[in-house]
Amino acid sequence: MTSLEELRKINARCIHCRACQYAYSNEPDREGADEEYTGMMLSCPGGNFYGWEGYFNSGRMWMARAFLEGDLKPSQEMLEVVEACTTCGLCAEQCTNYIDTVDIIEELRAAIIESGVEPLKRHKMIGDRVLEEDKRNPYNDPRSDRTAWHDGSVDDKNMKVAYYVGCTGAYRQQGVAKHTASILKKLGVDYTVLTEEVCCGSPILRTGQKDIFKKVMNENLEMFKDFDLLVFSCAGCFRTFKVDYPKQSGKPLPFKVAHTLDIAYDLITEGKLKIEKPYNKKVTWHDPCHTIRHIGLAIEKEILEKSDNWLLDSRKAAKAKEAWYERPREVIRAIPGMDFREMYRIKGNSFCCGAGGGVKTQFPDMANDTARERIKEAAATGAEVLLTSCPFCITNFNDAVKSLKKEEEETGKDLSAVGSKLEIVELLELMDQLLD
Repeated sequence: MTSLEELRKINARCIHCRACQYAYSNEPDREGADEEYTGMMLSCPGGNFYGWEGYFNSGRMWMARAFLEGDLKPSQEMLEVVEACTTCGLCAEQCTNYIDTVDIIEELRAAIIESGVEPLKRHKMIGDRVLEEDKRNPYNDPRSDRTAWHDGSVDDKNMKVAYYVGCTGAYRQQGVAKHTASILKKLGVDYTVLTEEVCCGSPILRTGQKDIFKKVMNENLEMFKDFDLLVFSCAGCFRTFKVDYPKQSGKPLPFKVAHTLDIAYDLITEGKLKIEKPYNKKVTWHDPCHTIRHIGLAIEKEILEKSDNWLLDSRKAAKAKEAWYERPREVIRAIPGMDFREMYRIKGNSFCCGAGGGVKTQFPDMANDTARERIKEAAATGAEVLLTSCPFCITNFNDAVKSLKKEEEETGKDLSAVGSKLEIVELLELMDQLLD
């Protein structure tokens, strides 16, 4: 498994230019719709919320270097600062030196814990729950209820395709799981779900609890090894299987992986799927960090690792990332009647929902503040609907809208301009409705 020491040379490329603190860090003259959304924007969730250097990625890169050199001793206080990061990857997108910032932050967390510092209270709690045999999920719900939402094929090892539901879909956003199952059926995909499925380990890896992550990773790899394809509706699970499992195990996946939107995209672009039913609303789209930016960065890294000339191949990587970022937009554009309006920060420069990296669990105020900022940006487009495709984004955005509505009731102020009236819709749920 990767360690912080293995990333020493990558971390050493940081020149502390602080471009990582911004969206559109190389476009100071970029024009937006208004004065608020224009040019470069401070867009690091942790740095924006706490306001000082240690909470920005630039500060964390120097903390990692100081830790490696023995100049900074691990402590609970240090861990609290390092954990207050959604690991959204915006910093990596801005970095002209191609520093794997998310990897370094996650490995720094792990190194601090491995040095003897206890995981933060709520992070340790989710790690413990994932290990409990009658739970195996961070929500503390019974393992026996994991597939209670599903009335289709279960535990059919003769199937070639399995739907990996994930903990959030199985226990909290069951509508996403049900609609995904329905979409797969409508698209002609024969699949099964497994009752023994355990947490993918994403929140465990993000918070530095690598021993627990290794256990669940190996369980899932063994459990699904005989399937040809794993399908996902959870952005975090998809990213973890596609990017982290090969990286942390040192082996390629024994099966192919695809998000449900990938299947829809392929069918739409091949002319095999046409959506007839219109959706006559003003809509904007939020790029989930895990399925959009993280996968784009992984594509870029794969190209550059094989490159003998980064100057030339960086252009190739940029085009490949852009093609990936366009995929959900192609699906959205295939929906008739929709008035699609982009936010200012999009694709690789998209602002995070605020829920990832263990932040919603341990730092709920930061998570809510970040979501409210993104909700405000969505409302600024004039959209009625904020569309995305990640159960965790859906959860955090809905919580933010609820907090805005509560503030309206308490203060009597009209907060519709900052998103109190915005409807949060999962793209998979919408597609299922439109495919009837």
